[in-house]
Amino acid sequence: MDKHCFKTDLTQDTIIDQHYQDEAIFDSHFKHKDFQHCQFEHIDFQDVSFENSYFVNVTFIHCDLSNIKLNHTLFRHVRFENCKLMGTDFSESIFDQVIFQECLCSFANFAFMHNKTVQFQHCCLQNASFVEVKMTKTSFDECDLRECEFLHASLSHIDLSSCQIEGIMTSSQDIAGAIIAYNQAPALIHLFKSQNQGIKKLW
Repeated sequence: MDKHCFKTDLTQDTIIDQHYQDEAIFDSHFKHKDFQHCQFEHIDFQDVSFENSYFVNVTFIHCDLSNIKLNHTLFRHVRFENCKLMGTDFSESIFDQVIFQECLCSFANFAFMHNKTVQFQHCCLQNASFVEVKMTKTSFDECDLRECEFLHASLSHIDLSSCQIEGIMTSSQDIAGAIIAYNQAPALIHLFKSQNQGIKKLW
């Protein structure tokens, strides 16, 4: 089905129990929107922002949210499934029980994210930024984390053993205590040449 311009009225401040499918929304900027129990399926968002908004019990399936602004926004019980999120700005947002499954998140900005449990499953996160994020309730399952930025974001006790981690940008302090597999050690050893801090290894 060809996608067409969004017909649904999004001018309401609170939108509940709506299912949007096979549409596109262009050049729209929203603030303080409250979406509850909604589903977005095969929706293209282009030049769109939802700043300071709320998404509660919302699912995004096969949506393209690349390069849009979702910063300063609350996501609670939200799922992103097979979505494109390349360059999406999630900075300073709150994630509470959020799952990203098989999503393309290259260059996405999660900096200063307030994390209350978020799972990344089979996602591409190349060059994504997690600067100044408390990672304690974050999990990565078979994700591509190459050249991700984890500065001032402690990875202690975070299991990276199933992920690609070559070229990640971090410090020895932030990577200390992370769980990695034997074959991943060469990608991180340069961080510990002159320090005694270590990583938890699965061997």
